[in-house]
Amino acid sequence: MARVSLKPEGDERFIYVAHRHWVALLLRELIPVALLFGALLLLAIRTLGREPDFLGRQPPLFDLLNGILFISIVAMVGIGIYIWLDWRNDHLIISNKRVVHEDTTLWLSYKYETIPLDRIQNVNVRTENILQYALKYGRVEVQAAGPTHPIVFMRAECPTEIQKRVMGEVQREKRSQEQRRLLATVERRLHPDAPPVPSIRTPVEDQLRPFGGPLRTLLPLAPVLQDGVITWHRHWVILLQLLFWPLITLLAWLALFFVVVRYNVLDPVPAMLTLTVLFLAVLLFFFWQYENWRNDVYILEPNRIIDLQRLPFGLYEDRREATLGMIQNVNASSPHIIARIFGYGNVLIETAGATGNFTFDHVPDPDEVQRIVFEYRERFQWQQREREWGNTLNIVEMYYQANNRQNPPQP
Repeated sequence: MARVSLKPEGDERFIYVAHRHWVALLLRELIPVALLFGALLLLAIRTLGREPDFLGRQPPLFDLLNGILFISIVAMVGIGIYIWLDWRNDHLIISNKRVVHEDTTLWLSYKYETIPLDRIQNVNVRTENILQYALKYGRVEVQAAGPTHPIVFMRAECPTEIQKRVMGEVQREKRSQEQRRLLATVERRLHPDAPPVPSIRTPVEDQLRPFGGPLRTLLPLAPVLQDGVITWHRHWVILLQLLFWPLITLLAWLALFFVVVRYNVLDPVPAMLTLTVLFLAVLLFFFWQYENWRNDVYILEPNRIIDLQRLPFGLYEDRREATLGMIQNVNASSPHIIARIFGYGNVLIETAGATGNFTFDHVPDPDEVQRIVFEYRERFQWQQREREWGNTLNIVEMYYQANNRQNPPQP
């Protein structure tokens, strides 16, 4: 395999370099190789099958067709070499600081995707058939916190080894980060003038627009961020579905209004009174459906999640909540093709509490919701650790204070 062109940064060390399986090369070379052998076979048949004409003259070796075949052979050889060079230049690099996907297209472009170790949430490996299982290759997807797109490495060689290496470095980085924060907490306790422990800020807090504006209040089509609290409503497609029958009712009212006014079906006073009452009923139908959509919210706070379902006018309310420490797993899905086209779906949050699982139905961009919940849970877990460290330090301080009272130092 070719050496990676990417160089380590500072004290960075490359731990493992993964490559694409030879099957990936074989699949890309199939067409050029087939065309190459076809051209060689046809050129050989035409060359060996030459016969002199009626005057005994030998036909030329390189006529027009043979020239085209020869050029095709050279071109297929060049394409094959190019594909081989392009195949051997793609790597997935695991270092002590990050995971990098290096994708070099020879003489055309060079790009690499990178995810720091402290942003990696999960590594998924997929082998889709018995051939991939037998030859030990498959698809590796490295998922990151925040809106960062995952790194997908197709037809990777030894995908389970890649998964093992990445998760090993992620766990090592988490332990190292925990030690650094613990040391900063202790130094802060011993020396009040020491720098404070860096606060943990999730990437989404820098990307979502804060709450504001009457239009966003009336039509909250995107997630709303206010004082660290994120609120989701159901997707606008669901609002259109809820407003379908009110719209049909409004069209029916307009048709009735036209008939009554045009043909004088009823006396003017009873007619206008009836139409007014019906119009108010239609408006109430619209308002009910709209409020029914706007009152169903999913809330993510720094320490808990809330699923709030309400009917208009306070007729019904169901509020379920759980702390972020109870979250076991978060799954995102788009149930059908319409949901995938318009970018909405469901997010299932599995908890260990008695409240059971939470389902955020029909939320915009469920993959983003999944990443945000993971980010908030990760921060909550760090805050819990720091509170535990603080309690431990308090116990140690009280122990030494009590010990000094009982056994004062000798002069």
